Order: sequence, then C-alpha cells, then structure tokens
Amino acid sequence: MYLMNKKIISCLILGFILCSSLNAQTTQEGNKGTASDSTFVFHYPPCIQMFKADYKSNRQTLQLLKKRLQTFSKGKDTLYVNGYSGECENDSRNRRTAFHRCNNLKGYLINYYGLRERDFKTVNTPHNHPDLGDIVVISYSSLPPLKQVEEDVSKSLPDGKEQKTEEITPVVVEKETEPVREEQEIKEEVQQKEQQVVQAVEPVQQEVKSEPEQPDQPMQTDELVSVSQTSSRYVAVKTNLAAWAGTILNLAADVQVSEHISVELPVLWCPWYVSDKHAVKTFTIQPEGRYWLARPGEGHFFGVHAHIGWFNVKWNRDRYQDTSRPLLGAGISYGYLLPLGEHWAGEFTLGAGYANMKYDTYYNIGNGARIDTRTKNYWGITRVGISVVYRFNLK
Repeated sequence: MYLMNKKIISCLILGFILCSSLNAQTTQEGNKGTASDSTFVFHYPPCIQMFKADYKSNRQTLQLLKKRLQTFSKGKDTLYVNGYSGECENDSRNRRTAFHRCNNLKGYLINYYGLRERDFKTVNTPHNHPDLGDIVVISYSSLPPLKQVEEDVSKSLPDGKEQKTEEITPVVVEKETEPVREEQEIKEEVQQKEQQVVQAVEPVQQEVKSEPEQPDQPMQTDELVSVSQTSSRYVAVKTNLAAWAGTILNLAADVQVSEHISVELPVLWCPWYVSDKHAVKTFTIQPEGRYWLARPGEGHFFGVHAHIGWFNVKWNRDRYQDTSRPLLGAGISYGYLLPLGEHWAGEFTLGAGYANMKYDTYYNIGNGARIDTRTKNYWGITRVGISVVYRFNLK
C-alpha cells in the first residue's frame, strides 16, 4: 500500500512538471507571434527622403499596418518609429535623410489613417540597418525598439565606448523579467526607464559623430516636427519641348490649389522676323485647371483649358493680323506625369477643343491695303505637350 501511494504521488508530480513546461512554451510562442505582428518595415531607395508607397513591399506593409491599427487606442498606445540611412556621402546627410523619411512616413499615416503627432516616438540613426539597409521601422508594442539601436551603435564604437552601451542594455532586459503587476504601474515604469535609456544612448551617439552639431540630431522627438514638414504643396515650373520644336518660346507654372486640383499657366511667344516676306509674331496664354487622380504632381490627370492668342503673320504676298479681339477657344485634355528623380519629371499631355478667330488680310507691303476680314471656326487638337518639369516642395 505504501509503495502504491508513492507511485501515485510520483506520477502526479511528473504530470504537473510536464503541464508547466508545455504552458511556458505556448506562452513564449504566443509572445513571439505578437512581436512579429507588431513590427512593420518600409523600404527606401538609397538617399531618397520622400516616402514611395509603391516601392518594393511598402504597399502590402501599409495594408497590414492599417489592419493592425484597428486595435490602436489613441492616448494610450504609441507607435515607435526608427529611421535608418547609410547610403549618403556623410553622417550629416544620413541624419537629415533619416529625419525626413520618418517625418514623411508619419505625415502619410496622419493624412490617410487619422493618427496624430502625439501618437509617435521617433529615433533617427545615421547608418544602415544591419540586415535590411535603408528602412524605416514602425513598431506597435508597449516597449520602444531601442535595444536594436544600442546594438547598432555599439558596433561602430571602440571597445571602451562599447562597454558604455552594454551597461545600458540591462535596463530594458530587467523590465521584461519583472513579475506581473497592475497595468498602470507597469506603464509608469516603462516611461521612466524609456527616458533613462534615451538619455544614456544620446551622449554615446554624440561621441560617434565626426562633425559639429547640426540642427537635425541623431535622436529627434516629435516635438521638433511641425505639420508643415509632413505635408507640402505641389509647385512646378516646366517648358514644352513640342512647342520648342515649332520655334515657339514657352514657360509654364503649375500650382496646387486643393487636395486633387492644380492650376497651370503656360505662356507661349514667337517673335521671329525672317525677311520682309516672312515673319511670325504671336503671343498666347493657355490656362488650365487639372484634376489629379492621386494628388497634384503624381500620375494621371484630366484638364479643362482655355486659349487666348494674338498674331501678326507675314507670308509671301499676304499679311494676316487679328482684329479688335484675339483668338479665343477652350478644350479638354488628358496627361500623365512621370517622375525622373526627386525633383525632375517628364509630362505628357494631349488636348482637343474649339477655337474661333477673326482676322484681317492685308497686302504684304508697307502700308498695304486691307483685302478682307474673315472669321474661322476650328475643331481639333488644341494642346500637345512633351514637357520637362522641375518640382518644388516635395520633401
């Protein structure tokens, strides 16, 4: 009887140990899955500051982040933004690039997903991520991903300075091994130790810098970010190569006036005098309102334009000149803007519509008599553009 009781007790103890081990393993796997689902990586071309939603896997990552934000609680939760840039010519340029990347990405999330500046905390790092290169990482977790930043910094420091960073790391690790307590107490300690880590890492990063202090520090917080930096107005100047092919001098300006609408004003001038028998002098303006399917300065657009023109043309024995009113007309157009870099782009447009002109015909001699006055109506192509564009304010 004694031996049987002893065996029963041994089996119970063994079963308890196995259940505890399985429960611990399941908890670790659950925590690991949560951390993976809470980190979102956005890729950037080398040394480019502007966020491109269609670059690499950024579009898919935005969809995953949008789905994850359904559980985001404003005022309680925080998004931790870590920017990396290491492909520019020096540390100062890398710092500025990482800084603007984070601001542009946050501006995108604010404009499209309804977030606020206070929902973010930002860390900018003037070198590549050790595994993924030029990226911005957004972490949706209760702890900021500062440990990785400390490890990246320690790799670029001598042994003495590396030791300083290692002394900081246990502050974060200690938090993860503390016993479970009330949620409010844990949040308060997280904020206190987070401040300690930021204060300790900042002087280490300042020692790494090889240049004088710049306005864009490696560690930037959201208090330094203004709304004007997260959104900008599209302004561009351009010239039409198709008009130049017809020896017509031209210059145009395009300015954004609302979320999807811009206004373009091209000016075309032809001052050519070849001889007494041949001369072409014209002056035309062709304002156009444009509706952009994405936003001004990107992709496809449709336009409505008007044209006003004055002319005085000599050709062989006749001279043609507008009367008391200029050439008038209107039309519609379609176009597409193709980015060629951060500021340069190519624009292609084609339009059709109506034009009416009333003009006098004279003998092409000095003080030549007027022959007649005619009126003509025209239906057809009214606008052809193959333009080189320089864009401002896209950072």
